[in-house]
Amino acid sequence: MAQLGIVCRTPEELQFLSGPPQVASQSVVGSPASSLVFTPDATRLLAVGGDAVTVLDASSRQQLQRLDIPAVMAAALSPKGTFMITFQRPSKDESGQAHRNLKVWRLADAQCLLSLHQKLFTKDSWPSVQFTADESLAFHQVTNAVSIYSTADFGAGVSKRLSLKGVAGFAVCPALDRSVVAAYVPESKGSPGFIGLYDYAAISAGGDAPPPLCRKSFYRANAARLLWNSTGTAVLALTAADVDATNQSYYGEQKLYYLAADGSNECAVPLAKEGPIHDVQWNPKGDYFVVVAGFMPAKTTLFTDKCVAKFDLGSGPYSTVRWNPFGRFLVLAGIGNLPGDLAFYDKKADGKCKPMGTTRAENAVTAEWSPCGRYLMSATVAPRLRVDNGFQVFKYDGTLVAREKRDVLYEASWLPAPEGTYDDRPQSPRAAGGAAANGGAAAGAAAAPLPAQPVRAAGYVPPHMRGKPGAAAAAAATFSLARDANDTGGKIPTGAVAARPAVASNLPPGAAPPPSKSASKNAKRRAAKKKTEGGADGAAAGVAGMTL
Repeated sequence: MAQLGIVCRTPEELQFLSGPPQVASQSVVGSPASSLVFTPDATRLLAVGGDAVTVLDASSRQQLQRLDIPAVMAAALSPKGTFMITFQRPSKDESGQAHRNLKVWRLADAQCLLSLHQKLFTKDSWPSVQFTADESLAFHQVTNAVSIYSTADFGAGVSKRLSLKGVAGFAVCPALDRSVVAAYVPESKGSPGFIGLYDYAAISAGGDAPPPLCRKSFYRANAARLLWNSTGTAVLALTAADVDATNQSYYGEQKLYYLAADGSNECAVPLAKEGPIHDVQWNPKGDYFVVVAGFMPAKTTLFTDKCVAKFDLGSGPYSTVRWNPFGRFLVLAGIGNLPGDLAFYDKKADGKCKPMGTTRAENAVTAEWSPCGRYLMSATVAPRLRVDNGFQVFKYDGTLVAREKRDVLYEASWLPAPEGTYDDRPQSPRAAGGAAANGGAAAGAAAAPLPAQPVRAAGYVPPHMRGKPGAAAAAAATFSLARDANDTGGKIPTGAVAARPAVASNLPPGAAPPPSKSASKNAKRRAAKKKTEGGADGAAAGVAGMTL
């Protein structure tokens, strides 16, 4: 079996470490980089930074080639690693003409095949040039169209053009047997925005867009992220708006839509809790996806590739979900602005998710599974956090197996392995009966010489219950600021569809909702009765005074 490895990026150098259970320095390459990119076959490593992209051999760490690219900011690779896309900081020449800062290279001989101009760079839309799975075509978005190039001859220019007025994003289907591209067009002048799926093989010579295979229209969105599953049968569209129309969030509004590639279904993904969508991830096999959504504590739901709610993982302080490379294990993580809780699950063949253990990765901002699918690494990196930099490695059941600190750490990632290097292995019976039962804390504490994992504070007890042992223990067991009461999750019955509760009105956060219709009606009855009784008492008092 291949040896797991970890690469750490510090301000001065790249550090290659041997993998768990014992992390030890293996070799050091003295070349700083702003980002790292591995080829799909895991044989080469691209160190991007400064004014060059350095290509290293992943096993020997020897430099294979160096591409001098001034002010390079990012690099990406095509699905097979044949082509490299680079983005340079925008600049102008002496005559005021903008440089062509977006380039496509053939990695084998470092030849620049295509040069384009791009003003802005965003991580959500990178890489700006996308390839089909067989690398026969390359796609690039321009004003009101998506240009298509033949990779056999970039010099021939645009071979086809998918014309869509106002197009603001696209994603090429990753499957070999489907010639489909998803495109996003935002709303304009009262017309709704939409996501459309198009067969790019059917584009006419004139460049007119063919009829969409599937289309979903919507309002209240000015950005969208398109997520294909690995089999190319469906795409998820996560839309975002800067302003929340319901006035319940300061951070805008998110919606999630589902579109089937064959046009059989297009719908809004039914979510059980109102609030922002924190994360959505497809299973690597493409047959399930998980959504973490709702105001904290967020609710997590497992859906099938037909957009049917299958399993409720309950609520908790989680904002991120990560599948292992085989789609067997998944972890819910409360990283970023949350305390760092981790919950590990084993997804069974029938869609049930069995808990394996829980733990906490303090101050973690990243979470990444190893290529063997048995370990999870969380890291605290700069510039997100300038203190407590370092990484931790956990076993799939939450057992802490390694922890290292760094003065400054920019990135920590696993060394990838070629497909087929590792086998998909189920949970160990010993782990299922041991570490998973206690959340992995005891096993982590026993893994000398590592320090014991953090011990969670006792549950909150309301003031009026304090001093009463029995009542206090019951309150501590049921009350939680991090989870909804009585929300333990479970299998969703067949035919049941999760749905968000309707918003009563545009209320500010924390405001009490208006009374229901029945409550208002009863209140009016009581007021009328009181008024009638008050009038009758006043008349009786007047008659009594006249008699006297």
